Amino acid sequence: MAVLQWGTLIVCGLATVVRIPDALRGRNRTVFGILFLATLCSLLSIPEPYSAIDKALGSWNLTNLILRFFVFGMVFLVGVRLAKGLGAAPARRLITGAPGRWGLAAACLAVTVTFLLMDTGGSSAGLEALSDEGRRNAALVPFYAAAGRSYPAFVSFVLLLPLLATIRTPLPRLVRAGAAVTLVGAAAAIASVPASFAPDAWDPARMLINYVAVLGYVLGLLTFWFSGQIAGPPYNAPATFRKK
Repeated sequence: MAVLQWGTLIVCGLATVVRIPDALRGRNRTVFGILFLATLCSLLSIPEPYSAIDKALGSWNLTNLILRFFVFGMVFLVGVRLAKGLGAAPARRLITGAPGRWGLAAACLAVTVTFLLMDTGGSSAGLEALSDEGRRNAALVPFYAAAGRSYPAFVSFVLLLPLLATIRTPLPRLVRAGAAVTLVGAAAAIASVPASFAPDAWDPARMLINYVAVLGYVLGLLTFWFSGQIAGPPYNAPATFRKK
């Protein structure tokens, strides 16, 4: 799985670098922020950099908790940007309105409480080693993981219908391809919640689902951007992919 971890980091890093010129011009800086956070989260998911950073923080796996909050922030930005780009006002209201705020607050509370209830001593990327350290940890780690994936799953669920609607429109093929790739990422993000409770033998499949979610969103955003670069007006001007 090291190839998958480092491969995801490289993809996210390259996508971020590609977007630097636009960000410097003040264009779609939100997308650059999303890709930067995706790169940072990918880096913190790799054992070597994770251990080095967590050691500096006291070796209590605090890095993992911080990573969860980074993911929440990234997913919020993804949801808002895609809902706007897809012209999905109801989805945007769900993400930025009371349901989204309560969902984000509940997810933050759940990961914090479960983290504090565990014995988190000793750096372990993904908290893999903690599930073997006592009955309490073994019981709480899956709930901690599910809590960390609950908000991304909520945002992904909200985006499902707008993404499906975009795939079925007569928009340029690259726009529809971007929606299709993003849809795969959204489906993987939703599936990651029940996958948190899968047996240990399913760890490779569970990790694959998590990385497919990240890559789906990153490659989807990159495809949307590329479609705008090669398209003529009005597709490359407004912040929407909807057909006028």
